[in-house]
Amino acid sequence: MSSVVIVDDQGVNRKVLTSLASTLEPDVQVKAFGDPWQALSYIREHTPDLLITDYQMPAMNGAELIRRFRRVPDCRDVPAMVVTAYEDMAYRATALDAGANDFILSPLDHQEFRLQSRKLLALRHAEMPAPAGEGAPAALDQLDLFNSLVENLSANLMHKIHNLKRIGAELQTLLEASGTPALFVDEALRVRHFTPHAARVYALGAQDIGRPLHEVDCHLIYGDLARDFHEMARTGESVERYLPSRTEAAHFLLRIIPTRHGGTEFIGALITFTDVSAWTDARSPETSLH
Repeated sequence: MSSVVIVDDQGVNRKVLTSLASTLEPDVQVKAFGDPWQALSYIREHTPDLLITDYQMPAMNGAELIRRFRRVPDCRDVPAMVVTAYEDMAYRATALDAGANDFILSPLDHQEFRLQSRKLLALRHAEMPAPAGEGAPAALDQLDLFNSLVENLSANLMHKIHNLKRIGAELQTLLEASGTPALFVDEALRVRHFTPHAARVYALGAQDIGRPLHEVDCHLIYGDLARDFHEMARTGESVERYLPSRTEAAHFLLRIIPTRHGGTEFIGALITFTDVSAWTDARSPETSLH
């Protein structure tokens, strides 16, 4: 019987990951934690066969968790997979340097998640000592099967990464061509991408990828970002507001538009800012359209 430990500070994500992990094998044991420190405490007493962790967490990121996980004597060879919504290669490199075996992008492709997780569990069981009476041929068969799985998964993963990069580049180009300040945030209001024009409304830099947007300096007079975002996530309806700038004689029409995976799963929002200075005289700033 395999055991899987899941670490993610977001309750919804933990439920999804736990549900998926419970289907990996018959009688698989799944333990989920929102706090990496609690997970490490449990792991020191109960060695898992697979660790699955989110990358961005407030108490400890996924790379640091894996680094500490590898220091547990019985966990040096236990497979670890990182779930991340960020496509920046630096996140993957940091996780791999810390000892991660694999990573998967969020929002999750459920079939891909199961395939990659089963591959890592197969690796774990192939590396564990074989029961008495089992010979080398069985182990070699397992190794051949595992190598075949790795080759197929690597090819599929690289194809998906290529497609994601192309889609992202095309969308970025479209937004930049429009001249509209725009940015993408995930379901926790953390910055994913932004256009160069976003500098008119937020003091954003490359170091802010993964940072909560409400912690980034905003050039507009706008104190209801978190409230509006949560209302949009709750209702599924876009939010629009007219907002004045602190730094220039300008007004912007803000739109928070929900984005969904598969048409149902909420995964964040696109936030755009249209300069409407020429036609806001008849409207009062901070007036909500909804």
